[in-house]
Amino acid sequence: MRRTVVTSLLLSALSVTAHAEPPSWRHSEIWDDGNAEFCAYEATWPRYGRANEGRALLITVKEPWAPDLDVKADRPRADGFEVIKFNHVRDVPTGIYSYHQMASLFWRRDSGELQKIVATSSEGCGISTAQMTGGRLNTRSYFDGQGERELDYPAGAIPEDGLPAALREYVEGELPQELTVFPTLMAARFPPLEPSTYRLARRSGVPVEVAAGSFTATAIELQGGGTYYFSAEAPHSLLLMERADGTRYELARCDRIPYWSMAGPEGERWLPEQVR
Repeated sequence: MRRTVVTSLLLSALSVTAHAEPPSWRHSEIWDDGNAEFCAYEATWPRYGRANEGRALLITVKEPWAPDLDVKADRPRADGFEVIKFNHVRDVPTGIYSYHQMASLFWRRDSGELQKIVATSSEGCGISTAQMTGGRLNTRSYFDGQGERELDYPAGAIPEDGLPAALREYVEGELPQELTVFPTLMAARFPPLEPSTYRLARRSGVPVEVAAGSFTATAIELQGGGTYYFSAEAPHSLLLMERADGTRYELARCDRIPYWSMAGPEGERWLPEQVR
């Protein structure tokens, strides 16, 4: 009888193991090496009826979190936890002035829960900002009809500005049939602040040619929203993004570096010429 019970328990454990999901990209030990993943892209961004050329930077790094202030902690704290910070930066010249846009997104490393979003867009006409903490979204726009607004952020919605990081979950993990996405907050005039639902499709072993070289990719398609091509090798950095609105990012260079120590003039040499 005892042998039967033990055997049953072993078979049950093996069954769970066989069907266990691969560990999340957030849990990889690579994020503990003291560096950040710093990726530079040639960017195409539609504005004023034309495709404008600029650059995008996607920066992913582990940080300790101070939950009382909802900000990065100077050092790990007993009452804190780790987050994965994702900085999405876009700089695009448009005629006489340029757009400077950025979103910072923070996910709990352990659970993947979205902890905070901060976003801004500035150009020759004005500044718009957004912040989500504690499930509440505040936006401030210089446009008539928008101004200052506050609303609930829909639970479980993936921010569009964070898709180049969040979709890594599905390069190896189980692909859901649908994904709820909250629209970009990197905007001067905000789009309707309502989530959209996209059906998902995945293709593996896709050859991709970008400025940084030739790669094998896994493509995650948001049907009607765009396609994101991730490196087939862990931790699955974004190689190419093609949004339905015409926004396109093509990888120019990506490394693990302590970018915060490269703020001097010599640090710019890391960037390929076309994205300086």
